[in-house]
Amino acid sequence: MNRTRQNLLKLLLFCLAAITLPSHSAAAETHTWQFQLAPYAWLAGLDGTVATLPGLPPADIDVDFWDDILGNINGAMMLVGEARKDKFGVFMDVAYVNIESDNATPGPYFSSVVSTSESWIVTATGLYRLVEKSRASLDLIAGIRYWSVDSTLELRPGLLPVRKVSNKEDWVDPVVGLKGLTSFGESKFYVSGNLAIGGFGAGSDFMWDLNVNLGYQWTETFSTTIGYRYLDVDYEDGGFLYDVAQDGPVLGLSWRF
Repeated sequence: MNRTRQNLLKLLLFCLAAITLPSHSAAAETHTWQFQLAPYAWLAGLDGTVATLPGLPPADIDVDFWDDILGNINGAMMLVGEARKDKFGVFMDVAYVNIESDNATPGPYFSSVVSTSESWIVTATGLYRLVEKSRASLDLIAGIRYWSVDSTLELRPGLLPVRKVSNKEDWVDPVVGLKGLTSFGESKFYVSGNLAIGGFGAGSDFMWDLNVNLGYQWTETFSTTIGYRYLDVDYEDGGFLYDVAQDGPVLGLSWRF
């Protein structure tokens, strides 16, 4: 990870920590169900290592959002849903991403490697409200994350003819973390975000996911957000290797009812 990305992640962690700061007055608990639905677009680059053919070294993937991500996204769909009553609630995040990259390979055996990574990431957690203020909140989250990763590598011909291999793997990670929101004074601007960690060897070796957003509350029920998400996962099982990081801007809409 380069120094610029390290500094960016430190800034995002600072912003997430700021969400936990108390607001000026307490809010009464809501004794009826409240719901939130939020479709979003995650323009995620991809950086990491995946396994290739048996006997050959793993292939590096490097799709940088700032340079070429729009030309490498074959498809994407994301949706967040939340239901809450009093201090308890449930939260679900569904993300589908299909990213393709084309990189040169070292040595004369193959000229390049085309990598396609198609992933479903479905997170289901329970919520418990730790902090409740009139314009700030902090939740504890705990649950599971289901992964379905279909990784295809095509080795373009060099001294050897074209080779193609596909691997599909499904696994489930336990996840825990924090989710919060705080407003900027009496304005309609707010900061929201969440930090989750998981895997712990039960599925992936380790996974962490950070998302921080700047939002604007247009009406009592409708808001928009812009932010940044960084997701890192390290999973290996037999000949399947998926050690990658996905990161990029996030644009979202949110309805509360």
